Amino acid sequence: MTTIETPAPFAIPADNRILYYGRDRETFRFLSHFWPSPIQLDGEVWPTVEHYYQAQKSEDPRYREAVRLASTPGKAKRLAAPPTAPRRISFASWFRKTGERPRDNWHDVKLAIMRRADGAKYTQNPELGALLLATGEAELIEDSPSEPFWGIGADGLGLNWAGRVLMEIRAALRAAAP
Repeated sequence: MTTIETPAPFAIPADNRILYYGRDRETFRFLSHFWPSPIQLDGEVWPTVEHYYQAQKSEDPRYREAVRLASTPGKAKRLAAPPTAPRRISFASWFRKTGERPRDNWHDVKLAIMRRADGAKYTQNPELGALLLATGEAELIEDSPSEPFWGIGADGLGLNWAGRVLMEIRAALRAAAP
């Protein structure tokens, strides 16, 4: 296997870990699902990975369009809040407002959806693919204290699936490079 040498426009932290949610956010915010990086999937253009991901919580075309057209990724996420979440979280939920429910198999499919969306982000936006490759072999960690599935959670023991998916995509980009 050939190693791709991509000059990094940034310094990798000394511990070879990129904590892109908090500690290293300023330099590595392009790794976020909220980063403005349009992707085309399912015949539509999505402003961010977050928009696409959140839209997949329902197959209702009205819901998907509302999420796709949300003015920010944060608004897209708020539209997607489960109707059973506390009111402070679900006050803007499309599901709460319409009485509809998210898809039953969401927890079974969400990881594959994120892989697809992140894959599109880094292949359809070559400058972002180059930046991802420039992270070298650094461990990519979403150090969100409130997210134990996608990040590492408050105790640091979360699953870090967001970071793991990015490392999978980085490896695939490296393998596909000439």
